[in-house]
Amino acid sequence: MEWAAPSSWTVVVLAAGKGKRMGSSLPKVLHPVLGVPLLAHVLATARHLDPQKLFVVVGHGADQVKASFHSEELSWVDQTEQLGTGDAVARVAPYLETWNGPLMVLYGDVPLLRPWTLAALMETHIVQKNGATILTAEMPDPSGYGRILRDADGGFLAIREDADLKPVERAIAEINSGIGVFECPKLFRALRALRTENAQGEYYLTDVIEWFRGEGDRVGTLRLADPVEISGINTPQELEAAGKNMALRSKNDPGACPHCQRSYEALLLKETPHAILSLHPNPYNSGHLIVTPRRHVTWFASLSADERREIGELVILGEKLLQRVYQPQGLNSGFNSGGSEHLGMELLPRWNGDTNFMLLTGKTNLVPEGLQQSKSKILRALKEEEA
Repeated sequence: MEWAAPSSWTVVVLAAGKGKRMGSSLPKVLHPVLGVPLLAHVLATARHLDPQKLFVVVGHGADQVKASFHSEELSWVDQTEQLGTGDAVARVAPYLETWNGPLMVLYGDVPLLRPWTLAALMETHIVQKNGATILTAEMPDPSGYGRILRDADGGFLAIREDADLKPVERAIAEINSGIGVFECPKLFRALRALRTENAQGEYYLTDVIEWFRGEGDRVGTLRLADPVEISGINTPQELEAAGKNMALRSKNDPGACPHCQRSYEALLLKETPHAILSLHPNPYNSGHLIVTPRRHVTWFASLSADERREIGELVILGEKLLQRVYQPQGLNSGFNSGGSEHLGMELLPRWNGDTNFMLLTGKTNLVPEGLQQSKSKILRALKEEEA
C-alpha cells in the first residue's frame, strides 16, 4: 500500500468562534500573527498536503472573514448558531453526500501546526486503517482540554471533555488537540447520532469516537513531541505568545524536520529523484549512514514503488562504500519508522562483536574521526565505485 495525498480526502477548518476573550470586535480568526491572519496560517499549512477540497466553517463575522479571503479558492459553510464542534462539521455533510474518504478537521485559531505533523497524522490514519485518528499531546497544564483516557496497557479508550472530567481524571496530562482525521461517510452517520448530554449542552465532535469504537472501527492516536504546535488562541496574551513562537522558527527550528529542511545538506553523499544518502548527523560509529525518502514519510508502508527501489539501491551502495572505506566486521541496519519522525534506514559499521549499539563495552570503534573526515573518505570511495 502506498500513501499519497489522493483526490479522495478533504480538510474542514472550523472558524466560526466569536473570540469573546480577545477583547475585540474583529472575528477571532482574523487577528494577525506576524501580520498575517490566524486563519491564513492554518490554510497555508493545510494546502501543503494538497487536499482535494478545503472547507471553512464560519459563523461570527462570517461576511468579514469571507471578504478577507475573497481571492482564495475555498468552500464556505455557514454555522449561524454555535452549537459545538460536532454541529460545525455536520454542516459540511450536504456537500459531501456521495463522497468516500478521509476528512481532516483543523481549527482556524491554531496557527503553529507544522505541515509534516499533518502529513504524519494523515499517513498514520491510512496506514493503520483507522476509522478515526486523533492528534494528542502531553501538556504541563492540561486544564481546559479534553483528556485522553487509556486502559492499563496504554490502549485508547475515550476522550473526556474538561467540563465532564471526574476528579481522578483531572491529573491526566495527555490531551485531545481536537485535530483529527475521520472516515466518511461514517463520520456523518456518527454526527447524526450525537446528543447534547454534556455540561455545555453542545454537540461535541469528540463524541463520535465512541460511535466509531461501537461500530468496530479502530481509533488511533498520534502524540505530538512539541505541544506548542497545538496552542490555540483565545486571549491577546496567547496571540502575542504565538507571534513570538512563530518568529523563533527558522531553518534550525528544533521542532522542524531536519530532513525536510535540508539541515543536513553538508552531510549529503548522494541523492536520487526520490531518496537521499547522507552521513548521520549524530553518529554512533565512524561511517554511520542514513538513507531517507525525499518527502516526509513516517511509515514504510507509505513508500511508493520508486521510493522503495531507490532507497534499496542507496542502501546497497552504502554497504559497498562502508566495506570499501572501513572494512567493518559487519553492519547494523534498520528502519526508524512510525510516529511523526522522517523515516530513515540507518547503516552502522560494527567491530569486535558490537551487534547491539552497546557503546560502552570498550570494544566499539566509537567516532574516532570527524564527520567531514568521514565524508571525504566516503566521497572518494563513491567516485571510485562509480568510475
